[in-house]
Amino acid sequence: MRETDHSIKIKQEITNIIEASSPKQLQDSLTEYHPSDLAEAFQHLDDEQQLFVLQSLNFHVLAELFEYLNDAKAVKYLNLLSNQKGANILETMEPDDAADILQKMKAQQSDDLYKIMHEESRNVLKKLSAYKLHTAGAIMTTDFISLQRGMDIKDAMRHLIREASSTEGIQRLFVLDDKNFLHGAIELKNLIQARAPKTIDDIMYTDIISVHIDDDVEEAARLIQNYGIYVMPVVNDKNQLQGVITMDDAADILDEATDEDYAKFAGISGNIVLNDTLIRSALHRLPWLILLLFLGLIISTIISRFEETIDQIAVLVLFQPLILDMAGNTGTQSLAVTVRGLSKNHFSLKGSTKKHLFKELRVGMINGLTIGVISIITSLLFLTIVSPTMAIGTPLQVALTVGISASIALTFATLFGAFFPMFLTKIKVDPAVASGPFITTLNDVIGLIIYFTLAMLIIL
Repeated sequence: MRETDHSIKIKQEITNIIEASSPKQLQDSLTEYHPSDLAEAFQHLDDEQQLFVLQSLNFHVLAELFEYLNDAKAVKYLNLLSNQKGANILETMEPDDAADILQKMKAQQSDDLYKIMHEESRNVLKKLSAYKLHTAGAIMTTDFISLQRGMDIKDAMRHLIREASSTEGIQRLFVLDDKNFLHGAIELKNLIQARAPKTIDDIMYTDIISVHIDDDVEEAARLIQNYGIYVMPVVNDKNQLQGVITMDDAADILDEATDEDYAKFAGISGNIVLNDTLIRSALHRLPWLILLLFLGLIISTIISRFEETIDQIAVLVLFQPLILDMAGNTGTQSLAVTVRGLSKNHFSLKGSTKKHLFKELRVGMINGLTIGVISIITSLLFLTIVSPTMAIGTPLQVALTVGISASIALTFATLFGAFFPMFLTKIKVDPAVASGPFITTLNDVIGLIIYFTLAMLIIL
């Protein structure tokens, strides 16, 4: 059975249980399902069924379910519950996930929940919520196991066993002093294999990759991905351990970043949601469409400037889509390769940017020359058969105009597709805004100027 079929089957099973169960039965019936499956099924219920689930399940089960919900939706569902149950849910959740939800709430709502929480939970969540969005501090969790320098191996094992059940990741343990300075780390496997009379200091390693609390969250996630780190330490200016980012959190961050970049690349607002309302879906796309409308007017203006040329050589219009489409396609290809390279930090080494631009230029020249030659041959055959006699110019002159224009336009579009996102990165602008529709329209403008200018030089 395919995975999608399995998901549909599980979702239908959960929905059937919810529809047929009493509040008391529901708790027992749903505990065998993974929280991810529960969250997926829950979001497809109607309002009345969702309220029934929220009121029937205890806060322990709901806490696991809420960790798989979008933050905005979690806020919506918490509004349907009493403040006491909402506070219990947030206290039971992983601190980083709970803090994300609290950041999405109105100040009054979050304050009401903070007042009910235990002091320790309140302090932790307030601290995490205070970090700037999209920083390592904002998505880290304080659930990690630390060991004191000089600790005996046996004492360390006892401490691990005592803390493991309430900690998100135990693959990596951190060695601190009494002021929380990060001195080293120990892999779980090495601790298990170690024997007394060794101490923690004997088996820890000090060459630790860490991130700062203010580091960009995507950069932190890339480090975790590149080095295969299960638990990444997050430190402050003094190298004091503040929290950790787990590999599953990093995977979520990169997944969200990919979705956002893809949306921007398609000319859609980055916060688009698949099941948005009709109006919201339209509003997400409208700004880019308006921008492209004005860019389209620029194209119309350029064409009007060459109106006399077009009147004299009307056959040029037949090949205009060829020039524009080929330039747009090759520009988008170069753009996609460059944005992907930027997202993976492939151009961080000295000279790598120039090397990439030079490579794309050569690629554009090769493709431009090839397409140019093919365009000359095909357009010449087309004109010889369809329009053997023309008022101005010969089929060969028009074919040369089409071929040379295609060659130059493709070369320029390829180089521009690589240069533009790199330029945006240089001025601290998200390169994903160099979306396919945007850069295609700009290439259209350049392509038209090249095409009609060459027509005037070669034919007239």
